[in-house]
Amino acid sequence: MTKSYRQGKISGSMAIAVSILVSIIATSSLLMMNHGKALGQETALGSIFKLARASVPIDIPLAKAYENGNEIFFIATDASDEKIAQQATKLLGFKVNFSPLLSQTPEAALSQAYAFTNGVPGKGPFGFQVPVLSAKPGDAGYSPLLKVNTVTWKDGSSPKELKSVQEIMGAEKNGSLTVNKTGIVVNHPAIKWQGGQMKIRDDKNITDDSKYGPAQVLNINTDKMVVTMVAHRGFGPDGKTIYYIVADATPEMPAAMMGVTSVPFDEKLVGTPVAVDLFQFKNGINGTGPMGFQAGIGAANPTDKNYSPMWKISFNEWKDPSKARILGTIDDIVAMKKSGIITITPAMGGKHVVNCPFFDQSTIFEHMSNMSKT
Repeated sequence: MTKSYRQGKISGSMAIAVSILVSIIATSSLLMMNHGKALGQETALGSIFKLARASVPIDIPLAKAYENGNEIFFIATDASDEKIAQQATKLLGFKVNFSPLLSQTPEAALSQAYAFTNGVPGKGPFGFQVPVLSAKPGDAGYSPLLKVNTVTWKDGSSPKELKSVQEIMGAEKNGSLTVNKTGIVVNHPAIKWQGGQMKIRDDKNITDDSKYGPAQVLNINTDKMVVTMVAHRGFGPDGKTIYYIVADATPEMPAAMMGVTSVPFDEKLVGTPVAVDLFQFKNGINGTGPMGFQAGIGAANPTDKNYSPMWKISFNEWKDPSKARILGTIDDIVAMKKSGIITITPAMGGKHVVNCPFFDQSTIFEHMSNMSKT
């Protein structure tokens, strides 16, 4: 701030005219701007856009299933059926999103889940044995998006715990049980499985300046049935704050850079309503986004009807980075593109899809992790 003073006497009295120039940074409770001088060099106003609490650790409940006779642990984040989403929320004590769009997932992009409606009591979604899944990460048929099939033992049969799809099919063939296709699709990203798990981050001290990679998981505890992941802050289409985790992606290169599971099946969602637009910034204002610029903007909030956890990534790029400004809504992006100020390019030739379940702030802060307890 600079001050200049002009003083003089008029008609025997002292008159002081003061001219004050004040630089004001337009902001909201969501952003922090840096201005002034650093090491003798002027920092251009508006060149830095750091969100407070840009990255936070969050505890997410683990659920267990069987896959080919082995235990597999996953998180439940989204369901295409509202009642199932509510039931899972109550069972896990963690908000599971209702995402109607998931019901439009192509059959070729799905794995299968088998949930038991009777038989052996247990911790499954209906109070009986845990589900059986058809594939794990690394298998050719693996997807985090699962079509739910219900399994019901027939009267007069002798229920027992089943641990593979083959056992279920065998019991169905001999008349012991029935399998019903529900059409419900759930998002259950695998966290730990036979012979593998999601990559664990070495640096567990998460701050606003933490790097986006090289992993998204801080801790996996199958005794306490919880996984601690990094939640990243961004914007919904209307500028509302959202947080998201990153569970898997395609192609393999960006998946490896983020330290998440590579899922080729995710590419099958391109061109379908299930892959919703998520815009990330490739240049412009430095900030807390995944590429070191301002935070990204998704085309749906987690409570919107067009919400899906599966996002098709596009890159926003300023034609003249010196003219970059903060964008907070989808309307901002549309206006800048229409004016020819930015370009929008589908990432990886339009084939970059990430599994990023969105959460509102209340969910994040209710389950924020205290890493000293893990």
